[in-house]
Amino acid sequence: MKDGPEGRSFSVPYEIAVVRPLRQTTRRQREEALKTARYNADLLPQEMIYVDLKTDSGVSSLSVGQAAAPVGTGALEAAPEMAPEAHAAFLSLARQFQEIFGFPHVVPTAQGRAAERIWTKIHVKEGTVVPGNMLFPSTRFHIESSGARVVDVISEKAYELSSDDPFKGDVDIGRLAEVLKQYGPEKVPCVYVELCVNSSGGHPVSMDNLREIKATLQPLGIPLFLDASRILENSYLIQRREQGYRERPLAEIVREICSCADGCTMSALKDFLVREGGFIATRDGKSFQRAYLQSFLDGAQPPSAALESLSASLREIFTSDQYVAGRVEQVQYLWRKLAEKGVPVLRPAAGHAVFVDVASFLPQLPPDRNPAEALAAFVYSVSGVRITKGPPLTQGQVARGINLLRLAIPPRRYLRGHMDDVAEALLDAFSHRDEIRGLQKIEDPGRSKYEPPVFAPIER
Repeated sequence: MKDGPEGRSFSVPYEIAVVRPLRQTTRRQREEALKTARYNADLLPQEMIYVDLKTDSGVSSLSVGQAAAPVGTGALEAAPEMAPEAHAAFLSLARQFQEIFGFPHVVPTAQGRAAERIWTKIHVKEGTVVPGNMLFPSTRFHIESSGARVVDVISEKAYELSSDDPFKGDVDIGRLAEVLKQYGPEKVPCVYVELCVNSSGGHPVSMDNLREIKATLQPLGIPLFLDASRILENSYLIQRREQGYRERPLAEIVREICSCADGCTMSALKDFLVREGGFIATRDGKSFQRAYLQSFLDGAQPPSAALESLSASLREIFTSDQYVAGRVEQVQYLWRKLAEKGVPVLRPAAGHAVFVDVASFLPQLPPDRNPAEALAAFVYSVSGVRITKGPPLTQGQVARGINLLRLAIPPRRYLRGHMDDVAEALLDAFSHRDEIRGLQKIEDPGRSKYEPPVFAPIER
């Protein structure tokens, strides 16, 4: 418990209602599983995993309220289709969303990727340029699929893995101004900013930076859009790190972030603890109508049960700040256990994952020995813990020789004992890092380039 202005607050704002037994495996069994998966941790079967840190997206534990919501007591409804005004689940969710985030229009989607696809189809045209802060691969893909080009204007501090700068997700305002001057407003349909930049170690964007971006774009009539999938984590880190926000509730910070933007897309699978769903939010009524029609034509509308689950989740999350605080503090607990023992993790601690600097962890292994995959395989073999590379690196990261492994922690899924076991596995690997010889990529002419890569051990 922690002392606060109204007495002691609970350390964990939930109790465990349902559990799933885990299979106890031996090292020999895990090594056989690795061999079968051809040393790609992404291909390991779920039943052979002890703690799975491959992703935090859509794999959080549901609350009893969320589990009960889709059952409902009212009439069964299909997806909203073309008459959202007559759809009870849609109207309930839309009212909640408007109240929390401040955007007057919202389009629920089946996934965050669907939201990005629809939004870029509406706003991004061939031959244009979209400045962004090391955008998530799916966002970048949808922009480039529209015939546009993404230009990274993230601050140079994003590439400084060991510095303690609190807001490495910030946009370089000077670089942004140069891009706007170079191409002109007619060639820049929007600026896209990701909150808690995943590719950069989950580092947040400051409120000051968001205001500066808005002030730069407003005179030119260029809209600012957010990838707000991790808006809760970003808001919590603003609360803890940015002057003037320590005593502000998270709900206020969330709304202030949104006030800087003309619209946003988000996946609900990260911060909002659901298995399905995403959002498009906008201040523009015409864009809303176009996005809603496109969601219908694309088959991207979520079913009524998903809308009910999202409503239940939003109610619970914004009841107090405790859930978000507990979620980020669990990540920071694991980060501290590794950082204090000298494991080269990206600094400072982020909100949803711990990132390992593989180049510093295994300096003896050149890139052609696939050190990240080799380290993931070693950690799994000794512990049953799965970690993977996460999103693909950007060109800027590759040019600087950056190589990362991500430990993405699903919300409400693991206990502190699990985090202790993960830390022990990484520390074991760190103490035996000289024994990790690397992996060689297997080139098979019969395999499609879209299939996951496979590897074989290097013996000497």
